Amino acid sequence: MLAVIFDMDGVLIDSQPLHYELDMRVLKACGYPAELNTVVPYTGMGNPDRWPKYKEDLELEESSERLIEMAEEAMRELFTDADLVPIDGVALLLDGIKAMGIKCGVASSSSHELIELVLGKIGLRKNFDFIVSGEDVSEGKPNPEIYLRAAEKAGVSPAQCIAIEDAPAGVEAAKAAGMVCIVYDNPNTYGQDFTKANFTAHKFDDCFPIIKTLFFKAVMGNLS
Repeated sequence: MLAVIFDMDGVLIDSQPLHYELDMRVLKACGYPAELNTVVPYTGMGNPDRWPKYKEDLELEESSERLIEMAEEAMRELFTDADLVPIDGVALLLDGIKAMGIKCGVASSSSHELIELVLGKIGLRKNFDFIVSGEDVSEGKPNPEIYLRAAEKAGVSPAQCIAIEDAPAGVEAAKAAGMVCIVYDNPNTYGQDFTKANFTAHKFDDCFPIIKTLFFKAVMGNLS
């Protein structure tokens, strides 16, 4: 048995620019002159971790709770209005994985509301057997809890899981959980450090041969 677990933002959809826009919008509303280089280092962190960190690092007056509220309000507006499409090759990759009888899931720091909204808009909800949100865990990425929970939902051990990520925090979380990690080198992640990943894919056409090889290794009892 094998499971493939996808991050959502920057992997299924090229939404990272929207998240950067969201964060800059909230920070500017708080009086902080945020630019792109202000928000890029926080890529991959969920709201419960990201906004307290912004508050501490940037010495914001607003409470963490209020910052999260503001972010959720901006998120609903941005993602509802956005013309979202899956990243090139994702739909074909999912079809190929499902044809092999491999379970697919999402493990995203985003809320259940946002995950369901995005998957519905891009027409891929039916492709996933389970979803784990940042709301389901006590600590977000890079803590491995979200991936350990995903393995439980898939009904397999973490060692039988492949995570597909695009941010260093996600790669660290997947590896700490004991999973094989493929990093999708999304241009919008701006050259971050992916040295901890097992494999790097520059396009999703590169992922299927890797997964196919790992599938046969898993059948033989040696995914690593």
